[in-house]
Amino acid sequence: MALRPLNEIERDVRGWADISTTRFQQQFNDNGRFWMLKYMHPQYLADFLRHKQVVISTTPGFTWGDGIYVSPLSNPYSTMMYGRVGVLGRLEGAAVKAYDGADRRGIELYQQWIQHSTFLFTILTTTIHADRANRLLRNAFRRRFAIDVTFFRPDQYNKTYVAAGSDLWFVVSDWSGVSLQAPTQRPRFSSRIVGCEWVAVVGEQFQESGSRTHFIDLIGPHLHPFGVRVLSNRALAQQLLQCHQANSAGASQPRIAHILA
Repeated sequence: MALRPLNEIERDVRGWADISTTRFQQQFNDNGRFWMLKYMHPQYLADFLRHKQVVISTTPGFTWGDGIYVSPLSNPYSTMMYGRVGVLGRLEGAAVKAYDGADRRGIELYQQWIQHSTFLFTILTTTIHADRANRLLRNAFRRRFAIDVTFFRPDQYNKTYVAAGSDLWFVVSDWSGVSLQAPTQRPRFSSRIVGCEWVAVVGEQFQESGSRTHFIDLIGPHLHPFGVRVLSNRALAQQLLQCHQANSAGASQPRIAHILA
């Protein structure tokens, strides 16, 4: 199949970004706030409590390049396999621009666009340096179209807590202090997600599979053989919001939700 001209692809990408932004705004806009939930390993908690900011991930190979990887409050269990400490913050502003990388159309447009970056596409498809090429291509795409949030389906799974066909994960862009080549030297913390508070401790323990495609929950199946959760998504999301409100107001003792198996 012949590659379409770049100007046609970019026209369609911009149109798709407009559609994506409307979807994102309709689904996640809470009076100008977009709630973002991130789980991290406990060794980072003390650092978080000092700064009250989340870290920009720059590891080559991450799904959509550099950024802050979070999940929406509407699926609060979905990413807890990545850490036992949950923090909640918000992205603000009515002008947030989104890209739907969950829909096949969004994926196809990205795949068409990167083929015009001949050098990086060759590295991606024919060398051992695919992770680096992926990082540069994904960063370049999101910067080219000024995408604030890319949303996509989970690409690692857990049968109890991740609804692979309906959950969405986000990467929030933050290019502050970064050249167009997106070098490794950049601010560690992001100010894009504001009002961050510690809201949860996870009682489940996970083990990554050898293939790295999924995580195995080690406690829950023995307590609940049929995969029953203690709280629904909605109930847990409400509890996390209440914890955030109490901690933002300066509670004398942190109010923390304990997410048990």
